[in-house]
Amino acid sequence: MKASILVTGTEFVKGLKQDKNGAYIAKKCFERGLDVKSINIVSDNQYDIETYLKLALDKSDLVFITGGLGATEDDKTRDAISEAIGVPLVYNERWLKMLKERYKISGKEFTPERKRMAQLPYNAKPIENPVGNALGFIKVLYDVNKAIVALPGVPSELKVMLEKAFDFLGLKEKKGFVHLFRTYGKDETYIDGTLKDIENKILNASAYGVDIYVWDSNKIFLENTISVIRERLGNLIYTEDEKNMEEVVADLLKEKKYSLSTAESSTGGLISSRIVNVPGSSAYFYGSIVAYSNEVKINILNVKKEDIETYGAVSEPVAVQMAEGAKKLLKTDISLSDTGIAGPTGQTPGKPLGLHYIGMSTPEKTVVEKVIFNGDRNFIRTKVSQHALNMLRLYLIK
Repeated sequence: MKASILVTGTEFVKGLKQDKNGAYIAKKCFERGLDVKSINIVSDNQYDIETYLKLALDKSDLVFITGGLGATEDDKTRDAISEAIGVPLVYNERWLKMLKERYKISGKEFTPERKRMAQLPYNAKPIENPVGNALGFIKVLYDVNKAIVALPGVPSELKVMLEKAFDFLGLKEKKGFVHLFRTYGKDETYIDGTLKDIENKILNASAYGVDIYVWDSNKIFLENTISVIRERLGNLIYTEDEKNMEEVVADLLKEKKYSLSTAESSTGGLISSRIVNVPGSSAYFYGSIVAYSNEVKINILNVKKEDIETYGAVSEPVAVQMAEGAKKLLKTDISLSDTGIAGPTGQTPGKPLGLHYIGMSTPEKTVVEKVIFNGDRNFIRTKVSQHALNMLRLYLIK
């Protein structure tokens, strides 16, 4: 069965926000055995929505539309669907009553605009929203054996309502299986070469490493592929789900019962910020010293002034002393440090843009890794933070 996805939102067309709903729907469609032909993004313009909806219906059996079901002036999806298929909008009395009660309880006025959220095309199947106010729906076009699935754009609402839509359409059973590997330590070219004989894969490189998606319609075949990739990539794989590096490190720190601190220069607190993004981080993370200036490195972290004068602030001895200084000052088992040149200026002869020294002081010893990353300032800073956390991960799993 062929499917198309239509994402509405002027904010996406203008580049002000990145769409994630289209990719989510596409993945879930694949799992149900649907053949997704296109993902289109259109502005909140009724004519544009109508035009792309007709095109999608022409080449697909199922069209998923997300967004434009709210109560604001730019929510045009209902009207566009109504005009495109020539079916009037009617109120779903059950949802209309529920909306009235919700707004009465909240003390908000039940305006005509809010009332519109109970509208759907005549004879459409309503998809009730358990976490929001916008009513979704499925309109089956029996004369051409096609269907339109309209869902809100809020991800938390869309995800649960999409499952309801699949159930109604008889697509409960998974027919396609996807597995994610997240890796760090080798670039996309290396990963691609190592897995060159693996079919049905997609690589996605970023500052956080290389994500690998593999899929198959046969679960046993996919499990065999997963085993092969695990054997070939080993510790390059830091997770096999949607977790970030900081979440993986958090689990390991709690398991090993280690405490952590950071001493950051170039990253300016990015490492510690990522660490505290994880709920419950106070159990293992004690604090950070953002030592951006040499004075802070010297006066707070006890970095030797003569070493900065001799080797420079961006050097291995300074990274060592920063890590050891933070560990001693904050009384932790482990400490991470970084010092480097994120750019776009600051390079000197022998010290190019992107050069960083990343330190890690553990109960046994202090180690430093020298890296050079290319890219803009914030890409480099993100890469440094990922590298530091990966150093910690590799230490903890050993």
